[in-house]
Amino acid sequence: MEKSQLRIAGDAGKSLPRSLNFTVATLAALKCPPGKDRTYVYDARCLGLSYCITAKDSRSFYLVRKVNRRTQRIRLGGAREISIEIARKKATTLNGEIAQGNDPMEGKRATRGSMSLQELFDRWMKDHAEARLKERTRVTDKSRFETCFGDWKNRKIIDISESDVRVLHAQLGRERGHTTANRAVQLLRRLYGWAKVGHTPVGPKSVSLFTEQSRERFVQPDELPRLFEAIEHASTNPLIRDFVKLCLYTGARRANVAAMRDDELDIAHATWTVPGLKSKSGKAMPLHLSAEALAIIEPRLGHESGFVFPGHGKSGHFIEPKNGWKKILERAGLKDLHLHDLRRTLGSFQAALGASLPVIGRSLGHRNTAATQIYARLNLDPVRASVNAATAVMVAAVKAK
Repeated sequence: MEKSQLRIAGDAGKSLPRSLNFTVATLAALKCPPGKDRTYVYDARCLGLSYCITAKDSRSFYLVRKVNRRTQRIRLGGAREISIEIARKKATTLNGEIAQGNDPMEGKRATRGSMSLQELFDRWMKDHAEARLKERTRVTDKSRFETCFGDWKNRKIIDISESDVRVLHAQLGRERGHTTANRAVQLLRRLYGWAKVGHTPVGPKSVSLFTEQSRERFVQPDELPRLFEAIEHASTNPLIRDFVKLCLYTGARRANVAAMRDDELDIAHATWTVPGLKSKSGKAMPLHLSAEALAIIEPRLGHESGFVFPGHGKSGHFIEPKNGWKKILERAGLKDLHLHDLRRTLGSFQAALGASLPVIGRSLGHRNTAATQIYARLNLDPVRASVNAATAVMVAAVKAK
């Protein structure tokens, strides 16, 4: 093992070897450092041969080399698909091509360039997304691809021009909103970036995105009675009623509420811990459960699926009720209210009661204060009190003089 070490970010005092002699035993003992998405360790015997371990314990062999002044990571195969010796032979063959001035990825890029957009997306999902992205992100990307690029599925990616993307982006902005339009272009950029299509123009590369405004909608106090009345009567499905109420009482993201499991709950301590694999931050997120939330959860425990909100689909759990939510809004006479706004509603009522921003952020699972700043404008009572007190002191000082 070489003395040079690769430090683990955020975990001082620990390190992984930068390189080592690949054997079955040494590779099996390696683990991805806490807090990192993936890490690479290099073979001491073969130039550029690396072993990649992800946070989900996906393991693959790569050749990492600079070709034409650009670093390339060429996947040789999964650790369960090829042996160390086969990986070394593949790496040696590719090193020979590079030494002769050839680019091993040129053929792949040409092949990818001739794919249809659907073929590219399917290949990207299989070879990249499944190993690197969370399940929730994959589901979102798949849904976004279907809704935004349905008419482009059979188009060759080399035939999609920057002008085409710009027109689609504008159309999506008008029909589905600026945020959806921007996310669609960003997804296309990720697909093209992964394929490294070397043709000009590269469709989404230079399309300017819309300026996005952060959403600040939440349920107003005078809207709550109508909302609760609609929750009780707009749907005959008790699962939908409980789901919507729990979104409101916990302030949790709707995807996390839908996928809540019995083993994530500590009823005795009124705590729900959202696992790191499900949370947006990638870290376990403990949330407090109020008495109202527990009253909904406890009767639902013990289903054979392990989910608090079981479902019949592939995921095994309930998926957000789009039609049910639409009926609730219609009965309540509310407009422009999203399910995600229920999460923001809990924070707004906390702010109105004088809760500090750190407390609100902690209760909603925010990792940074920027996400909590919206509530600073809602909690004005302490500000008023401070301003009034300071003004009174100034006036008193003038009078005394």
